[in-house]
Amino acid sequence: MAKEKKPSKPIDEALVARKLAFARKLNWVCYAGLLLLFAVWNLFLGGSFKWWLLQTVPLLLVLPGLLKQRQRSYLWLCFILLLYITAGIVDVMMPTRGWQHGALTALSLILFISSMMTSRWQVQLHNARTHVSL
Repeated sequence: MAKEKKPSKPIDEALVARKLAFARKLNWVCYAGLLLLFAVWNLFLGGSFKWWLLQTVPLLLVLPGLLKQRQRSYLWLCFILLLYITAGIVDVMMPTRGWQHGALTALSLILFISSMMTSRWQVQLHNARTHVSL
């Protein structure tokens, strides 16, 4: 006997749209926060211009897609952020490191989660508006 598929619950478009709007705002706040952190850290607190470029260029690669709100750009941002999260966690565990590493880890984690959820909610909203069930 084959199992019958359960009918999917209808998606509340208004709720998903509110979640998506909040996640997008949170994305921009954390994205700008990371860029600002790298600028202050490397240009004013003793870093170097080369390190600043190395840290900001990967984030700037996905900027055109983020401005167009493309799902694929949010997913690529998540992959890029895994590098920042890994580096931040390693540096936070070292006793001689400063506050910047904790800020890097926190901003990267928040941005990772909000970008992942933005991507998911974009698909849900698109499917709900085109009446496609998941």
